[in-house]
Amino acid sequence: MPGAGPQSPGPAPGPPAPVAAGGTGCPTADNIHVASYLASDDPAQPAQHTGWVLPLQDQQVDTVVGVPEYTVLDPGTASARGLPPPPPHVWLTVPGQAPCRAVIGSYYAAAVDGPTPNVTYGVELDGCPAPPRDQQDDAEAFALVSEQAPAECQPLVPQPVAARVGETDAQKHWQRPTRQTPLPPAIAAIVPPHDCRAPGCETLWAFGQVDVAGRPVAWAGAVNWLTIPPGASPDSQCDWKADAFAGSFVANAGGGAVKLTEGQDHPLVLTAVLADRGGARALIAEGPGEYTVYDLTAGARVARHLVWLRLAPEAYAIDERIGPSCGGEAAGAPPAGPPPARPPR
Repeated sequence: MPGAGPQSPGPAPGPPAPVAAGGTGCPTADNIHVASYLASDDPAQPAQHTGWVLPLQDQQVDTVVGVPEYTVLDPGTASARGLPPPPPHVWLTVPGQAPCRAVIGSYYAAAVDGPTPNVTYGVELDGCPAPPRDQQDDAEAFALVSEQAPAECQPLVPQPVAARVGETDAQKHWQRPTRQTPLPPAIAAIVPPHDCRAPGCETLWAFGQVDVAGRPVAWAGAVNWLTIPPGASPDSQCDWKADAFAGSFVANAGGGAVKLTEGQDHPLVLTAVLADRGGARALIAEGPGEYTVYDLTAGARVARHLVWLRLAPEAYAIDERIGPSCGGEAAGAPPAGPPPARPPR
């Protein structure tokens, strides 16, 4: 069922809009969720609910044979199945837009067939505009639980800050880098040593950074050490071995970088940092069918971890390769996040 839970982020938008006046700041990290937009792949078979949904719980099952793909649940049935009550006040927030107060609708159960069948439960959300039609397949919003409009809470996405990636020529062959921007000092300090010297090896990197009040608070990206065999043909570039150091990182009290590993059953990718006038409040990291919210006021403590979809192990791999163009990725592109999770219909 496409869109039954949060999707992986698409390309990062431009710099965030200024913090709006009025309203209130960010809620506590445990009051931050991720919502997604539910739309049908087939216009001839529209989904039972077209609109925003908020996943709340997941249940692994032996099979979903005979289970309806999407079912609206009454409160009594939802309670009997152990669903938590929905948040009382939910505001949907996306970068560069004012928060929209959502109306809590019905509970739902969505059956997801796959290698590990499961049923995801949540609530429908009404009252907020749909995303543009060409973005509905992977649209998401941060769902902030707040009595007042969290107008001062801004989602800040990583901005490119460091790259040494090379370029692709007219023949689609990767060329060694001729220019670079250095790694952030905090990242450079924790990159493990590696004996990599040209011409037999090239060190490549690509990182994004989130700044709050002029100071870096989080990073995401990768360093590659690309081994180039002597006399190697350009056509063999996708066979060249690459070691990698990659992940999402958060600044500690001393300004150093610490890799995020807690709350990650599978590798997750930094989506955004939520900040207000008081500074950075929370960090959201996502992957196919799951997300984790970290409390940045408490040393990046895990405040919320939700799984709504269970996939085969290979679906959780993150492409950490930077150099030659392989598998349809653009040569020299920063490491991409996991692809949007698309449950089969």
